[in-house]
Amino acid sequence: MTQSTHALSPFVVEEFCKLCDWTHEVWLNHRALFDDNPRSDELMKSFAGHELERLSIISHEYSLLQIVKLHDRAIMGGNATLGIEYVLVFGGWPNSVRDELENMAKKLRDFAVPLRDVRNKVLSHNDLASIVAGATLGSFEEDAEVQYFKILKEFVNVVHKEVIGSPWPFNEFVKSDVAAFLDLIKPA
Repeated sequence: MTQSTHALSPFVVEEFCKLCDWTHEVWLNHRALFDDNPRSDELMKSFAGHELERLSIISHEYSLLQIVKLHDRAIMGGNATLGIEYVLVFGGWPNSVRDELENMAKKLRDFAVPLRDVRNKVLSHNDLASIVAGATLGSFEEDAEVQYFKILKEFVNVVHKEVIGSPWPFNEFVKSDVAAFLDLIKPA
């Protein structure tokens, strides 16, 4: 299919793919550094423990924020926001492609919608009621985010392949980057 049959320009598609790839990278970075790191407990007890705890919170909150941003409405306050809804609404997709993208988008939204409260109450604002209640916001089943990113990659690859002609090359070097960083942090 040629790019002239699509409402989205190759530039916009590339920028959308970059946003999704960045979201995937920051999530992978947090996961490799803190969740899947076999040295995590040891490092948290080390001389760098307090700083690593701060970095864990920062990277976790940032990765959640990036996920939610991908699910903003296509038009907010009169301004276009580049995300999944924008790609769906303004993509001009053939019916079969639109149906496939909408099916994946629904699954992605099912994960992301509960995270909106997190953004609106604690990531973007200091909602007093949430702080006082100490409520856990945006929890999800273990490894649900793994499935989310698997579907997001499929979504991005369909969009990129339809407009550009090939799948998007997701950056998978994060794990080796984290491993190199962890080699710098030796236990005391």
